[in-house]
Amino acid sequence: MTDRFLTSMFAQRLSLLFLRVATGFLLVWVGLRAIVEAKAPFGVGRNVDLDATTNVILGYGIGAAQVVIGVLCVIGLWRRYVLPLQALIHGFTAASVWWAIVDPYRWYISGVDRIVFNSHVFYPTIITFAACVLLIVFRHQDRIALDNLRRGAVRSGVEVR
Repeated sequence: MTDRFLTSMFAQRLSLLFLRVATGFLLVWVGLRAIVEAKAPFGVGRNVDLDATTNVILGYGIGAAQVVIGVLCVIGLWRRYVLPLQALIHGFTAASVWWAIVDPYRWYISGVDRIVFNSHVFYPTIITFAACVLLIVFRHQDRIALDNLRRGAVRSGVEVR
């Protein structure tokens, strides 16, 4: 493959599609896990003291919202609103494990409640958040999305419902 093809507009649009689908499906899987386990997501449950009923209700509610937002990201519908929501969710997750981003191997930070033995597995949360920010910034170049099909139908005079 030539450099011209790898940096072409088509390759850029395909890369944005891949990134949007990957981050969206991550949100779908996290949401489904919250629903199946019937408990609030890690960042919420860890930072707020919840009784069992509230934990289950939040698990279902937040999980369902994450699934819906994730699916909308994957298909590329209402990206103007959904991509910032996705970034907010992934950003909250990254903030919840800040110590794993700053010191993934526990070389410098001590006294932080470690939730898992291998804290370096949480480092990618910052990468996911960065990908979400990139999707917002380059939203107008992400052409392989349902939004663009809807926009084209509206411009051609076809009513979109």
